[in-house]
Amino acid sequence: MGEGIKGIRREIIELFPKLAGDVNFNKTSPEDENYNCIAWAYSRKDRIMWPGGEEEKVLDGFHFWPDGVEDSTDIKSFIEAFGLIGYEICDSWEHEIGFQKVALYILNDECTHASRELSNGIWSSKLGKWYDIQHGSPYTIENETYGTVHCFLKRVFP
Repeated sequence: MGEGIKGIRREIIELFPKLAGDVNFNKTSPEDENYNCIAWAYSRKDRIMWPGGEEEKVLDGFHFWPDGVEDSTDIKSFIEAFGLIGYEICDSWEHEIGFQKVALYILNDECTHASRELSNGIWSSKLGKWYDIQHGSPYTIENETYGTVHCFLKRVFP
C-alpha cells in the first residue's frame, strides 16, 4: 500500500510541480466524483458546482450553480457566487484567525479552480473529480491547467 500512496503523490506532483517543495502537501481523501473544486471551496461535498446552462442547474446531487448568478466561467461570476455565502475580496492569502479564505484561479480569463483555507491555516483543494489534497500555500497548485491565483476572498469563519 505504501508504494501506491507514493505513486499517487508522484502523479500529483507531476501535474503540480510546486507541490514537491510544499511540506504541507498531503493527499487527504480518496477519489470522489460527487463534487469538484468549486463545490469543495463552497463547503459542499454533495454536488458538482459549475456553470453550465439550465440543464446543469438542478439540485440533483450532481450539478449546481446559484440562481441569479451569471451562467459564465468569467471570474466575476465566481466572485458573485461566493459572495452569496458571505465571501468578500481581500488582499492576502495569509491566515487570519476567525476568517475562512478562498483562492480563485484563472487561465485565459476564465475561472478554472478554487482552493479553500482550513481553520488551521493550511489550504485544501479538490483536484477535479480526483483527490482532495492539503497544501501550505494557494500558489503551490498553480500550473498549466489551473493557471494562476487571481484573487482571494474571505468570510467570517462559519
